[in-house]
Amino acid sequence: MKIFSSAKIKDWDNYTINHEPITSNELMERAARACYQWLVKNYSVKNVFKIFCGKGNNGGDGLAIARMLIESKFDVSVYILESGRLGTDDFQNNIAWLYTHTDNIQFIDSEECLPQISNDNIVIDALLGTGLNKPVEKIFKSVINHINKSGAKIISIDIPGGLYADKSSQQNVVINADYTLTFQQHKLAFFMAE
Repeated sequence: MKIFSSAKIKDWDNYTINHEPITSNELMERAARACYQWLVKNYSVKNVFKIFCGKGNNGGDGLAIARMLIESKFDVSVYILESGRLGTDDFQNNIAWLYTHTDNIQFIDSEECLPQISNDNIVIDALLGTGLNKPVEKIFKSVINHINKSGAKIISIDIPGGLYADKSSQQNVVINADYTLTFQQHKLAFFMAE
């Protein structure tokens, strides 16, 4: 099995976008569709989904998954971590659709905004992707701890939030995922002891 760095995987995405041809939004749709198919195979419309998104492309994946679940009549609430920026173009495309189809969107900018999570909820972690290159701080750290303490089933998209793709995350707070639905290849971090 070959292991690629996060930079190589990003290069791979860019190559696909430039040569397939496929847009970055279509590539995100492809990834989200694969996650959605796994979710509907393993869970029913009786489950309550709480999807936590950052404003990068990992968050865009989460929003696309939310859209697909909503279209299939699942009970979905979306929580977006407020990081002081607009978000990537693909994130913006996906949130624009959500604004017209659901009122269950909440922005989290402080611990007072943390939602209740029941242990029978399904949490989808689309907080931070493979591009994470600095310690998790502030509201992201609070949200990760909140999710980990919830007792809910946790499914991370591509990589658990807080986990560096290419190096040890021992000093970071990391989502304790029950499942990780990853894309393309396993990440080096999946094979580290911690």
